[in-house]
Amino acid sequence: MQLLVSLTSPYARKLRMLALELELDVEVVETPPMEDGPALHAANPLGKVPVLLLDDGTALYDSAVISGYMLSLVPGQTLQPTQGLAYWYARTDEALADGVLDASYLLRLEASHGEAGRNPLWPERYRRTIARGAAALAAKVSATETGYLELCTMVAVEYLDLRFPEIDWRGANPALAALHARLKDRASLVATRPPA
Repeated sequence: MQLLVSLTSPYARKLRMLALELELDVEVVETPPMEDGPALHAANPLGKVPVLLLDDGTALYDSAVISGYMLSLVPGQTLQPTQGLAYWYARTDEALADGVLDASYLLRLEASHGEAGRNPLWPERYRRTIARGAAALAAKVSATETGYLELCTMVAVEYLDLRFPEIDWRGANPALAALHARLKDRASLVATRPPA
């Protein structure tokens, strides 16, 4: 399998980290989406990464779809429940962490428009979304165990550190600060940090 990624994409980072955690044989192929390369468009007509190319040549895209597929490849994995309501709650938790990433990404895009092109309503809305999402994650993460929710949360808060160091998610959410302190040196997180 090949995973087409941008090394700064938090969605791709989540999958690179998951592949390491599950010990999957996945070749990571840096594929900058802004170059609009034909290989990316052939795999994903939306021109977005990440994309997982399966050995038969078919492509899966959207990080939540790919993560679900990766988790299904390892029977007995303990990162996420595999059935019943617990499975759906876990998928919803991933959507929560992704929602923090979505708002962060949109906030970054809004900031790139400059003052003249900026609608003042959107940045504050995105910041409120990030704050609510981070608080919800803080209420859900385990203080002692490490599952897929904790790993997705780490990707989300480290993306905030990368793009918005002024957002004090640690001060507002001591449980997230404790989680970060506990997991920041985990091998899969260290190996997938974006380049400086």
